[in-house]
Amino acid sequence: MIEKISKDDWQYLVPFFACTICFIATDFLGIIDKTYIAYWSGRLFYEPYRMITSHFFHGDLNHLLANVSGIIVARYFLKSLGLKSDYFFLAFVALIMPLQAFICWCLDILVLGNPMSLAIGFSGVLFGIDAFILMTTIYGKNKFLSISCELKKDPGLLKSISLLTGVGIIWSFLPGISLFGHMSGLLAGFLLFWL
Repeated sequence: MIEKISKDDWQYLVPFFACTICFIATDFLGIIDKTYIAYWSGRLFYEPYRMITSHFFHGDLNHLLANVSGIIVARYFLKSLGLKSDYFFLAFVALIMPLQAFICWCLDILVLGNPMSLAIGFSGVLFGIDAFILMTTIYGKNKFLSISCELKKDPGLLKSISLLTGVGIIWSFLPGISLFGHMSGLLAGFLLFWL
């Protein structure tokens, strides 16, 4: 069943259009080189803008479509949990992007000693949203920071989000996929849930 568009859907359209416009700028128009905006563990603290920009750019059309469809799936789950906020999703995305990039940097630099890790895409953010939704299906969440979100716990959705997250984790082990990008997003989502 297709749901009608509600007045708070703009918060999902903003990252959707940001990803789409960035893809057009890099892959069709060629006005931005992805290496200048990608997450790069060795340059992250010299060029902190990469904590944000890396999330909106994608490797190819399949990568973009997978991630923008993830935004649609996140909307479905949040609406199913009874989200009552006009800007929760955008606030969450704005907070999780730098947190996910920082956790990924810690794994790359402090654990692996790898200053050459490169990554792009919105999937780390989506894994964070998945983790947040997973915890919400178990415990519910009335407030996120000072934002009233009134998310109800829903054991019925727990199986669906668990399956989705599990398949995503398995997918993360495929070649060309950033395992640390996905896992750092998952960890960031769990951390933000407990705020």
